[in-house]
Amino acid sequence: MSSIVLYGPPGSGKTTLAASLTKLNYHVHFFDMDKKILGMDNLKQLLKDDKISVVTPDAKLSNTSLRSKIIAGASGSKPTSQPKGYLELCDWVTDLQETPPKDAYRVVPVIDSFSRVGEHLKRMILFTAGKAKMEFTEWDTQLSNYEELLDSFFGMTPSIYPHCIMTFHDMIEKDEITGKTKTLPLVTGQFRGKVGSYVSEMYYCFTQADKSGDVTFLVETKPVGDVVQARSSRDLETYVDADFSIIFKGEEASKK
Repeated sequence: MSSIVLYGPPGSGKTTLAASLTKLNYHVHFFDMDKKILGMDNLKQLLKDDKISVVTPDAKLSNTSLRSKIIAGASGSKPTSQPKGYLELCDWVTDLQETPPKDAYRVVPVIDSFSRVGEHLKRMILFTAGKAKMEFTEWDTQLSNYEELLDSFFGMTPSIYPHCIMTFHDMIEKDEITGKTKTLPLVTGQFRGKVGSYVSEMYYCFTQADKSGDVTFLVETKPVGDVVQARSSRDLETYVDADFSIIFKGEEASKK
């Protein structure tokens, strides 16, 4: 039973890796904040066979027109309407907590991806505060919301769900004093350094091409080089194929 963060560049296989839990008889339930899963050809059969399910937020980042946003940005005025994507996500997590399905013992909730969640939250906070840009008080509000969301989401395992997963894009942070770089989850502010404290498993996803151009999708489970947050509570090799039937070898969803 694990709380899991998957992070890496776009196209590094994070979503497909989460979906590979179906090979262990789990049903993977996505909150598709990036609105991409329904268009992924490699997952269409899993959708058809009801091995994965997808909830897509109805809300846009802003309910105003693109023209209005440009004008508002130029004038420095506050947002005129409240983006509701973050609220939809909170409602989804609450429903998972309060009304879990009968087969919750084999359901794996996945938020894909948290990096987009931050933009929805930021715009909601600006609307609520009536401001055009984030200031100290608003950054503090964002951090509090992050903490509450991660506590609530990852707190559902193992009491309700066997695993809970969040995916993040990655970013490179450079230390201005030492010049050294770190590859971290893409989250606004200092929270990116705290993400790993909420989970038992934190895997960095990446691709590797051989001389013929064939691409292998891999997972890094231990900190190496710039990747400082990869870690696992399991006895795993440093580099593993991006497939949970390999990473969690021998595990299978309970058949209650």
